[in-house]
Parts: sequence; C-alpha cells; structure tokens
Amino acid sequence: MTVTDDHRTSAAAGRPPRRLGIALLAASLTAAVLAAITPWPRGFQGAPTGDPELMAELEDALGSRHWQHVAAARVDGDEVTFAGTGAHEHTEFEIGSITKTFTAALFAEAIDRGEVKADTRLGEVWPDLDGKVAEVTLESIAMQRSGLPSQEPTPSFRDGVMSVLSNYIHTDPYRGDAGDIVASLNDVEVGEPEPEYSNYGFAVLGQALAEAAGQDYTDLVRERITEPLGMEETFVPDSAEGLSHGYTASGLPAAPWTLGGSAPAGAIRSTTHDMSLWLRAVSDGTAPGAEAAGPRADFEDDRIGWAWFTTTHDGSTITWHNGGTGGFRSLLGFDRQTGKGIIVLNDSANSVDAAATLIMAATGADSGTTTETETASETGTASGNESSAKGERS
Repeated sequence: MTVTDDHRTSAAAGRPPRRLGIALLAASLTAAVLAAITPWPRGFQGAPTGDPELMAELEDALGSRHWQHVAAARVDGDEVTFAGTGAHEHTEFEIGSITKTFTAALFAEAIDRGEVKADTRLGEVWPDLDGKVAEVTLESIAMQRSGLPSQEPTPSFRDGVMSVLSNYIHTDPYRGDAGDIVASLNDVEVGEPEPEYSNYGFAVLGQALAEAAGQDYTDLVRERITEPLGMEETFVPDSAEGLSHGYTASGLPAAPWTLGGSAPAGAIRSTTHDMSLWLRAVSDGTAPGAEAAGPRADFEDDRIGWAWFTTTHDGSTITWHNGGTGGFRSLLGFDRQTGKGIIVLNDSANSVDAAATLIMAATGADSGTTTETETASETGTASGNESSAKGERS
C-alpha cells in the first residue's frame, strides 16, 4: 500500500461514508422543518391581563404546554374575578360542548312552554320516522343514554372521507346542515339505551326543539337565553368569520368550527364575561331552563342531569361541562352550595380540565376531580370526547 493509499484510508476513517453523510443531512433538514411547523410547548404566550393571583393559580393548574390565548373567570357569589394571557374577559372563543348546556336549557324551557314533554318521542316530532329511532325520547338524549351513535352517520362516502381528512388538516369535520341531521335519522342504527356520550344525539335534540318551536336553533338560543340574560357576546355562528383560527395542541393553526346542523352539540362562541353570567344564573336557578343542571341519573362515575355532569369528591360537589373543538378547549364548573365556580376558555387543543381544582381549592376541599375530555379527534370533532371535538365529554 502506498503512502497515498494510507492517507486516503486514514482520511476515510475520520469522516462518515458518503451515504451516511447524506442520510444525516436529510435527517437534520427534516428535523428543522418539523421544528419550524410544529412549535414546542412554550408556556403561556402574550401579555397577562386581569388578576395576577388567579393567573398564577391557573398556570400552576394547567402546567407547561403550548398555550396561545387563555381567559379565565373565578366566580364567588356575586363577585367575579377575571384573568388571562393574551386575552381578556371580552375575548371570543369557541366553547365547544358547553353548548350542550344551552341546548339542555332550551329543552327545559320547551317543556315549561308546553312545546314538548320529557318523554316526547322523535316519532312525535317527525311523524315520518318509524322503527326503533321513532321511539327514542328527548329526555333519553338529554341524559346521554338514547342509544344514538356518538357521531352523525356520514351522508356519503365523499363526506366520510372529508370528515376523516379534516382531522389531519385541522378543519371543521361537520358538513351536514339541519336537514341532513333529520334525514340521517331514517338510516341510523339505535343501540341499547345506556350511558354513552353522543354529539349526534344533542344535534338531534337541538333540531327537534327547533322543529317543535317552529324556529331555528340559532334564534332559540338568542331569544330564550342570551337576550334575557344580557349575554351580548354569546351566539351561534353561521360562518367562520370573527375567529381567524385556534391552535392544535402543538401550536399548528386549526380552522374555526361552525358545525352546521350539529351546532346544538358544540358551536356556540362566547367570552368569559358572558360565561360568568351563565354560570351564576344556572347556579342560583335564575337562568332559563336552569333545572337542566340538576342530577337525575348515574353516568359512569358521575351523575348527569340534562347535559350537565355532577362530580362529588371529598365533600365537594361540582356541576360542570367541558368542551373542545379542533383548536379550542373550555371548562365551566361550579359548586352550587357555595356559589363558587371557574370558567376557562383557551384557543388551543390542550385540555383545561385541571382548572377544576381551583373550584375545590376555593371551597377548601382537596381535589382529585378530573373531567373527561370532549373530543374524538382533538372535541377533534366536536363530539367525541372532545381529542377530536367529536368526543370530548366536552
């Protein structure tokens, strides 16, 4: 072997083979691209607003994740304290499945008005229905034990593909309108009447109440709940306007949801200011349909009323609901006996359920309460508990 050959051998031993070098370069570039498009958890973004003490408690409860804009309200009887980061009490958010508490209140109101009864069957609302689905009662839907599937059956193969795809491109997976919700009942398979969270069920309930009242669901929410309570920042959207987007759990943009005909399951937008009005009115019984919050039956480890869940832990009883859409998460809960409660609205798909501990801390109880998330694809689809909003008990 010549000196030159020895030199080449030595040099080769000191550097990676060409193929390995290319692979390392490709891996480095891939990592750089992923880092650019998927932000790391960076804690709370934006300037803090409102009460520093509440914000500090919220940060401790929620931990270090990718938070963009977060707004919170703590209710103590007639006293309301607001806090946030990058947001304030008038910042608009999607509240996800907390919408179901409004639909449940409309159900209670419709009963009081004589438009429906608790045991009104779907076949009485839509006489063309027949078979098992016609026997499903409105109360069984409101108590999440109707046997209806968790999600709306897709009307076509194309819609099914688009709904699945929406989970990956972070767009609204709900494509059908009110007519599609009603039409889907002709082909739906009804299971056993046992506890099972169903976004589809609440879409059906909301459209049934609209049919009984002869009004759109949007109008019912406005005329029977938000206007009487002075909730001027709460509404059912008919377009994505007003919100640029939310964010996935890792910080990628996620499009707003309007949910179409499934709006009664999770479409409402609101602010912590208005949600504090809602919490106080439901808690003290002055809200239209406030009786919906009262527990009526067991649901897994909790109790359920019409939409509302009730959890008892270490002497503290919390009434609550959470929510989730593709780019938002929310929590509203209160202790009816003490009048204390918490609201957290967040424009990322990171759960805020841990904030329930702040209610217990305020009442002096040691909390182990956890709420279950509403999304199936990260409330995901507004249902589902809501990883997708479609499945979050949110």
